[in-house]
Amino acid sequence: METQMRIAMRRITRRGLVAAGCLWGLAVAAQTYPTRPVTLIVPFPPGGGTDVAARLFAKELGDRLGQSVVVDNRAGAAGNLGTGVFVRAAADGYTLLFTAQSPVTIADSISPKLPYSPTRDLVPIALTQLTPVLVVVPANLPVKSLAELAKVSRANPSSLFFGSPGTGNELHLAGEWLKREARMDITHVPYKGSGPALQDLLAGRIQMLVASPASVSQHIADGRLRAIATLSTQRLAGFPDVPTAAESGYPQLVYDAWFGLFAPKNTPAPVVKRLEQEAAAIASVPGYRRQLSDLGVLASGDGAQAFAGTIGKNRAVWSDLVKSLHLTEDIYK
Repeated sequence: METQMRIAMRRITRRGLVAAGCLWGLAVAAQTYPTRPVTLIVPFPPGGGTDVAARLFAKELGDRLGQSVVVDNRAGAAGNLGTGVFVRAAADGYTLLFTAQSPVTIADSISPKLPYSPTRDLVPIALTQLTPVLVVVPANLPVKSLAELAKVSRANPSSLFFGSPGTGNELHLAGEWLKREARMDITHVPYKGSGPALQDLLAGRIQMLVASPASVSQHIADGRLRAIATLSTQRLAGFPDVPTAAESGYPQLVYDAWFGLFAPKNTPAPVVKRLEQEAAAIASVPGYRRQLSDLGVLASGDGAQAFAGTIGKNRAVWSDLVKSLHLTEDIYK
């Protein structure tokens, strides 16, 4: 009996030493991380909004880490292809994901066949940037508020249209959310990107678009478009006369597009924490903030916990809308 107890104690001691060794190894890894370049997978094409935001962030992150941060664009299936590539990467902090929210908060509500699980395979590190959106209409459309647009749409059933960069895109769902809350009779028209949708709005072939300020500000300034609301929590500095949706009588309508940083599951917690801290510090860099502001984007330093909360709220809204719209995975083909 005594011999068996000694054997058991030795086993427990060995296990404790192994566990302690692992913890020590993680601590050392966090202190030395990174020792080589970091890859930032962007699951959208070069030159788009996500890519531009990612490259600005990558430059700052590389400066702070003392290593190159290389952007790797893996576009396809509305961000799902690149995200699927990312989740198969080693969980060591050397491959990260920088993405808009569609692959994280929308995709699994539409497709049961994703090559990843947003809730299991993606570890939120930081919400890096926010992109406020405006609701815009052609200047010759006789409406100056959401309430007026809703009234005109109901008075002219099925004759008004709103555009989006594509079915299932978050700007499409934001438009559907607005349509539902304001009880608008307005039909969705999907496009292959924001550019073609904007051109048809300018031409008067569609009557509403939910868009980033950067993409429409010049057209508002030259009098071709009119902004009737923002979906942000407060009025935008560049558009102080444009009310929020809440001020317009729709308090549930609060939405900002965002970009965020993720690690694969099982990435060591000290490495995730280091990246979270660096992202928070980057959000305060004056030059970086100015660059983003010029694009109509706001720097954010929300860490993992706050970011996870934002993701959860977004998922609840979008999944409800996806069910009501009966969207299927065919939109990703």
